[in-house]
Amino acid sequence: MDTFLYHGDHKRDERGFVQGISGASEAIQQAMIRLSVPKGNFGLDKQLGSRLHTLGSALSKNQEELALEYAREAVLEVPDIRVISAKKVSGDAENLVLEFQLEYNGEEVPEKFQVMWEMNF
Repeated sequence: MDTFLYHGDHKRDERGFVQGISGASEAIQQAMIRLSVPKGNFGLDKQLGSRLHTLGSALSKNQEELALEYAREAVLEVPDIRVISAKKVSGDAENLVLEFQLEYNGEEVPEKFQVMWEMNF
């Protein structure tokens, strides 16, 4: 069980206690963190994160293929999560927006999620 993150902070219940998260929601949250953090920038684990921040220097025609590869690499350590697809929604080298489809195949009913990613580095 992990802590539920919400708008950059811990989500709290009506009494002010930090809420926990588990199952598909926890797996998706872990995947989103790994997609958002540039690989090598998290001091406690230099392997955590993705290389998505490097896509701005890639040729436009290769960005979707590389995005899929980088996203799959980033979530390898997250149990029961698989990146199905990556699609470039809009943008250029500095304002790239991608849409990922993720699939959760854990103990709960399999679910698919769409995650938007925007270059903000």
